[in-house]
Amino acid sequence: MEHAFVPVPGGAGKPYPPSRAGKPVFLTDDRGPVARRLARSLSDRGFSVVLNCLSEEPVPENCRKVRIDPLDQEGLEQLLRGLGPETCVLHPAPPPLRADVALADDKLWDRAFREGPLAALQTARAAGNALRGGSLVFLGDLHAEKPTGCAFLHSLGCAAVQMLCREAALDFAPKGISCHYVQRGVMESDLSNRNSRSNLYNEPQLQYPGRRLPEAEELAGLLSFLFSGEAALLNGADLRADGGMSLYYGEQETGKRPEGPADPEVPAPFLHGDPRRPSPKGRTALITGGGKGVGAGIARVFCAAGMRVCIGWNSSRELAEKTLAEIQAMGGEAFLYRADVTDRAQLEAMAAATAERYGGIDVLVNNAALQPNLFLHEYDEETFRRVWDINIGGYWRALQACLPYLRRSRRPRVVNLSSIHGKRPTLFDPGYAMTKGAIRMFTREAALELASSHITVNAVELGGCRIEGKTGGFPFKVRRLPEIERNPGHPLGGMCDPEDAGFLALYLAGEEASNITGAGIRLDAGSMLV
Repeated sequence: MEHAFVPVPGGAGKPYPPSRAGKPVFLTDDRGPVARRLARSLSDRGFSVVLNCLSEEPVPENCRKVRIDPLDQEGLEQLLRGLGPETCVLHPAPPPLRADVALADDKLWDRAFREGPLAALQTARAAGNALRGGSLVFLGDLHAEKPTGCAFLHSLGCAAVQMLCREAALDFAPKGISCHYVQRGVMESDLSNRNSRSNLYNEPQLQYPGRRLPEAEELAGLLSFLFSGEAALLNGADLRADGGMSLYYGEQETGKRPEGPADPEVPAPFLHGDPRRPSPKGRTALITGGGKGVGAGIARVFCAAGMRVCIGWNSSRELAEKTLAEIQAMGGEAFLYRADVTDRAQLEAMAAATAERYGGIDVLVNNAALQPNLFLHEYDEETFRRVWDINIGGYWRALQACLPYLRRSRRPRVVNLSSIHGKRPTLFDPGYAMTKGAIRMFTREAALELASSHITVNAVELGGCRIEGKTGGFPFKVRRLPEIERNPGHPLGGMCDPEDAGFLALYLAGEEASNITGAGIRLDAGSMLV
């Protein structure tokens, strides 16, 4: 059946389906010129735009002004119910806060958390409770996937919200709410982010196939489609609306080709084995969450290879002492240190104790994490803040604590333990998945920033792993229908063991991996393939 298209006043003479005319759109944050221009453009297209004015900028014509705290979930719910169950919610990422991984402080970290992941979580929960048949669109940018080089907190937030979108899409689909994540490209207002670590903002118009920077209004057409209800099959999709910028590689060479082949680069011959492969013996590693589970497996592998290890632990002295006894029984060198990864002073003391005992730190393995297995509607601000503070904040603080020692190492390495749920939603724990998405971008940002110190930063993305139990002993609360379980969940025959993570971490910590940085390597026995 064909639509009966009608012209909408202010829409530049373009026809739109009548279902869009007057449809309410709540834009949660007006900070930044892109958000305000989108509000005006959506209003011109016939939507009834309600703009949450967190800035002091003038309100665009034809937009209704409100002012509500983005963290006030009850207030957001009340507003959305008043607008109607089919309201469309547009949640833009907050303006980037320029900061280095090595130099950012706790005050800036907390502000970025509140304005980014926490505000998005509260918006999603409000939409899930208030809407029936509406749309929720998160407007981020390319930094959900590509590091900025100057604003790592922004990247962490974008990646976390990207995972929130996937989680919400699963959770809200039975209510008829569609969820989408849009990665916009670089625009004129972003040029202040130019920095020496990334080429993204160096003449960005030349990186667009069309050789021009896009305008904010050009996003309005895509958003109109997503808000129309005609994009239901895109539910949970990441839409890269960058005009092909992220695909840029270079220009076709024109003119006459040079005659004759170029001189090939001949690698130096290997004499009596690979000279780039020194023994790991005598190197020192600090492992957070190393007393049990995956961290204990990594500690055992490292010590078996001759490394000296500080086993950081916090939740179980019994399991940590058991791990140490196993290492000592096989002749390994390690010691235990209790430290809460949410406490900067304790992490700094652990790093100092390790360096004093062993003469330095060569490898940091970030592993300590919490997975409470809560559904989206069960999360509250306090719980989410704790998960964020441990799972990603602990990685950042541990890196800052170890950086002075890593910079003095001959082969400094950082290995971040992550999860396949940095890409794949869990359904049973969106807060955990958000932190794993953030670790993916933390790894890329730190790799870019610390390259000048020759520190490589990589992530191990684990699937199911056989361990004693997760911190807190939280049960899983999701089931898979047996009717669709026709193939093994792990094509290679079973879940991974903690030592499997140790073998990969040992490789990434070695000289053979000196040219690998910013990578995420999936270790899941093939579970993501089925």
